[in-house]
Amino acid sequence: MHRICFAIIAFLCGGSLVHAENGYELWLRYRFEENVVRRNEYMQYCGGGIAAPEALKDGAAHAELKRALPVILGKAFQANNARAGCIYLGGRDDHPAIATLIGSDELAGVGDEGFVVRTGSWEGRPATVIAANTTRGILYGTFSLLRTLQLGEPLEEMHLADAPKLRHRLANHWDNPVRGSIERGYGGKSIFNWGELPKRIDSRLHDWARLLAAMGLNGVAVNNVNTAKNDLEGWRLLTPEYLPKLSALAGVLRPYGVKLYISVNFFSPMIVGSLDTADPLDPGVRKWWQAKAAEIYKTIPDFGGFLVKADSEGEPGPLKYKRTHAEGANMLAEALAPHGGFVYWRAFVYNARGDRTPQAYNQFKPLDGRFDKNVLLQVKNGPVDFQVREPISTLFGAMPRTALAGEFQITQEYTGQDKHVCFLAQMWSDVLRFPLKGEKNDMRMWNTTGAIAGVMNITDSPNWTGHLLAQANTYAFGRLAWNPDTSPDAIASDWTRLTFGRDPVAEKTIVSILRDSWPAYENYTTPFGIGMLSDRNKHFSPDPAGRGSVHNADSKGMGTNRNVAKGSGYAGQFSEPWRSRYEKPETCPEELLLFFHHLPYTYKLKDGATLIQAFYDRHNEGVAAARDFLRRWETLRGRIDKERYQQVRKKLSEQIGYAEEWQRSINDYFQKRSGISDTKDPS
Repeated sequence: MHRICFAIIAFLCGGSLVHAENGYELWLRYRFEENVVRRNEYMQYCGGGIAAPEALKDGAAHAELKRALPVILGKAFQANNARAGCIYLGGRDDHPAIATLIGSDELAGVGDEGFVVRTGSWEGRPATVIAANTTRGILYGTFSLLRTLQLGEPLEEMHLADAPKLRHRLANHWDNPVRGSIERGYGGKSIFNWGELPKRIDSRLHDWARLLAAMGLNGVAVNNVNTAKNDLEGWRLLTPEYLPKLSALAGVLRPYGVKLYISVNFFSPMIVGSLDTADPLDPGVRKWWQAKAAEIYKTIPDFGGFLVKADSEGEPGPLKYKRTHAEGANMLAEALAPHGGFVYWRAFVYNARGDRTPQAYNQFKPLDGRFDKNVLLQVKNGPVDFQVREPISTLFGAMPRTALAGEFQITQEYTGQDKHVCFLAQMWSDVLRFPLKGEKNDMRMWNTTGAIAGVMNITDSPNWTGHLLAQANTYAFGRLAWNPDTSPDAIASDWTRLTFGRDPVAEKTIVSILRDSWPAYENYTTPFGIGMLSDRNKHFSPDPAGRGSVHNADSKGMGTNRNVAKGSGYAGQFSEPWRSRYEKPETCPEELLLFFHHLPYTYKLKDGATLIQAFYDRHNEGVAAARDFLRRWETLRGRIDKERYQQVRKKLSEQIGYAEEWQRSINDYFQKRSGISDTKDPS
């Protein structure tokens, strides 16, 4: 940052504001600090105003502080308070207070996106410094400071240096331009009104950009990866008509440090252009993409790049021309490279013949080292499709010469959609921290990637996510994208206090529901890793009869052989010790037992129970847990606001019915298939 003159900005506030409690504010819910001791401390360090260079005065960080501090501090927040300290924003060269409190080595150590927040003293007055090397770092530091205030934590002697552990942190929207729908979107429609852009920019889009920055994300792909099949029209984003619309969105995102990406169709030279081929080695095709990239960057200089689904589920790709995925991706990378852009090439590629789990590894492992430097191979967390339980994708750790991005699904396609509470932080943490070479080795999944992407659960519903508690997944993804080692319990606790306030009883209750929700959902739907048993279209209701090729149940047993000795060999793609552990049912973790093995119904588990009775038990226990969620929630009547209390109560009440439907459908089906009754049938 440049040395510029500073302005001390202060505000007068007539008291706390009145807010509609419909969930729209998410966790960015600033409220008056009721604790007098804590409020006085916050006044001491933050109440004197904001000192910022001219370049930051109109920025998002400055605006966020102006938005939050008058509400948190209330009437006591006054201009030039002789006893109150200022918040100083900038780099070490921007103000002596920053240079005094922040060392040069410390600031250099946080890189381009990190920050240092420190409280101390400057010229005899308390001071708070938010220092960084970029405006993006200043913004992240601002959100971190305000989170501290929201959580009621002390500021005295605060000294926090933080930086993201992953360089690229992207949101993926599966929104469909023109239609306004969202693939696998629940609770509402798309927030993007393409017909109004660029002339009218809805205020919600600014709130969306702010949300992405608060999550710590630095990129967003705004349209569905399916761009042409089933008459979808995402391919239109590459037409001249849509370039001004994209430019308008980029302008909304820019102040928040978020780069715009779009999903593109590999056959765009034929669909959008007038070419008769999309062969990636054809000079005319390469020239077309280069010209298209130049056209975009001329209007959007900070454009992020392309996300591509190719040769997958009806979306075309380079295999049509007998070219490799690397040749297809590198053609796009060549067009983007002069402008600093990236290609995210999805590895979700399979055919309907045989077990899909080994296919991505077989397709992409031989291509390791053949992708250009600005290509990131985007790999789903597991080998199937965002299941409630599946092992990690074997591509992680298997391609050391290729940049990888982990893909996670925040929208709950297979985990209850907007109808079930299912907090996914523990699942994601288990994947991100998975010890690829065994527990004694430091290599974790996230160490092998430089990027992460989350398929968003954002809609135009008043509370953004349909189910209010699904906001916890939005928040959790951002926290884990920033630091994959963050504790899921800490995330649940922070989100609860930020969203519902700091009542310890409410916090304990809501955190307990979140913590228990994923195991409960797994129990009443698909325990032991048996795989997707939901209907083929909506992926919501139970349909075991229609999923025979998944569970492979017959009169003697159930499950799928994916070991080397008897099955598709997926277990053999792992490094040791996992290869050996997954190979045999005796050593396979029980939560994945039916994912890797077809076993007799009478197979004995470690606790002595038969497999089929334990299968029934899990479904019964899951329903009991769903019922208990409602009971726990109802103890919060009067402890949280009525509107949000009723929102969640209605969802939890409905969830019981869905859970009972799953329990009846699955247990009845397998009792008929096995001929073995549930000896503990609660009905």
